[in-house]
Amino acid sequence: MCIKFIPLTQDDVNYSNVIDLYKEAFTTVRRVPSWLLRYKMRKGKPGFSVLYEHDTWIGLLYVTEHKDIVFVHFFAIAQCSRSLGYGSKVIDAMKAKYVDKRIVLNIEELEEKQKNYQQRIKRKAFYVKNGFSTSGYVVKEPQERLEILILGGDISKQEIEALYKNFFSGLLGFLYRPAIIKIAL
Repeated sequence: MCIKFIPLTQDDVNYSNVIDLYKEAFTTVRRVPSWLLRYKMRKGKPGFSVLYEHDTWIGLLYVTEHKDIVFVHFFAIAQCSRSLGYGSKVIDAMKAKYVDKRIVLNIEELEEKQKNYQQRIKRKAFYVKNGFSTSGYVVKEPQERLEILILGGDISKQEIEALYKNFFSGLLGFLYRPAIIKIAL
């Protein structure tokens, strides 16, 4: 296994593919405004990576780090590489890369009334199969609720709030404070 995390730049041969995958895989509700991503890339902030196995493009990953926590904002495998085990390979590579850190990500909360309920079940099962567990929290964003999953330990409400504040730094971090809600396990 040789999964590589290559920082995304406009010079990458798959730059357009990555942007297209980002737009296809994440709804406008979940998407970070493109101006914010461009700003963070221009400022040299690491995190938005093109995923390769050897020289084959397989997807994208966008993470931020805060103390001993890696927050996965976006993770998607290219359509042509899905169902080939790459999702698990990338998670294994992340475990190796961030060996002393907890890895946190959000998934759509399981709600039977949602039309993509079966997809949500499969997504959660995939992450559980790869070692993630529920954190006991959901984050309530303006238009959706997301369950927070964690790999490598536990996380507190204060740490989750710090993750969001770290990502949305400055004035935006002060203004944007999603509600963190404890759920029954």
